[in-house]
Amino acid sequence: MENNSYITTFLLTGYGDLGYLRNIYFTATIFAYLIIHMVNAIIIFVIVCDRSLHEPMYIFICSLTINGLYGTNAFYMKFMENLLSSNPSISRTGCLLQIFAIHTYGSFEFSILALMAYDRYVSICNPLLYNNIMKPSKVTSLLCFAYLYPICIFTIHICLTVRLPLCGYLIDKVYCDNWSVVKLSCVDISVNNFFGFFVATILMVPPVMLTLYSYVKIVSVSIKASKEARSKAAKTCLPHLITFINYSVATFFEIIHQRFDARALPHDLRVFMSIDFVLFPPLLNPVIYGIKTKTIRKSAIKMFRFRNIRNSLGTASIHNS
Repeated sequence: MENNSYITTFLLTGYGDLGYLRNIYFTATIFAYLIIHMVNAIIIFVIVCDRSLHEPMYIFICSLTINGLYGTNAFYMKFMENLLSSNPSISRTGCLLQIFAIHTYGSFEFSILALMAYDRYVSICNPLLYNNIMKPSKVTSLLCFAYLYPICIFTIHICLTVRLPLCGYLIDKVYCDNWSVVKLSCVDISVNNFFGFFVATILMVPPVMLTLYSYVKIVSVSIKASKEARSKAAKTCLPHLITFINYSVATFFEIIHQRFDARALPHDLRVFMSIDFVLFPPLLNPVIYGIKTKTIRKSAIKMFRFRNIRNSLGTASIHNS
């Protein structure tokens, strides 16, 4: 048994022996990191600058991309540093901060995706009342709740973890998560175990139920609608539904991976599945909701064309003078 006061650093054993692949993984990771920042920044810039996009659906998309950047920085920075290290590690303080950031990122993602489903439900099922229901004040309130609710829950969650004396320092993952730290405790963890299940339930079940309710209502209305209306509803909802299912499956696997022994799976697959929820959404969301969304794509093209024309005119005027 090791004294709690001496454990100031955790070793992350999930990296394994990377060998000659270390530099390849680092190059691919930094490339993905830069691409994520570029595409998400473009979506945010376009939505913020184009007043015609200041509508609930696009505000939720903007929130989703901002959250993607938040989750990316919570994970990638330390991940890239450890890829180049012979002994991947993280300080105890850094570990707790990463736990808070990654867990709140995951909860924000679920909440925003659920709000987007609700927005589509109101738009398709109650089009005449849409502007009255989805008022700017209500959208603001919904987003504030989506952010503040997980923050309050995870603040309590982290406080319960901080109080535990630890007798170990090995974490079999490539990043810090709450359960991995709790399992290192020298004392009984029944309270943390119960509260962990409680947190997972109250942060996952309501968004899933709201999304399922929204899509059941959308399907019931679409069945009675015209073929053109059904096609439009499918184009609007299918990308979101695919994103939500992918994220739900990835998050569910991560919870199962944390709580139960998943060592029957190959190590590389376990690592890949454990980071899926923070790896792909920040990269794919801007593509699904940006490039594939006609209004945002048109606005982005128009905006950058205008900037190019203005720059050309500015250059021409300088030459003429």
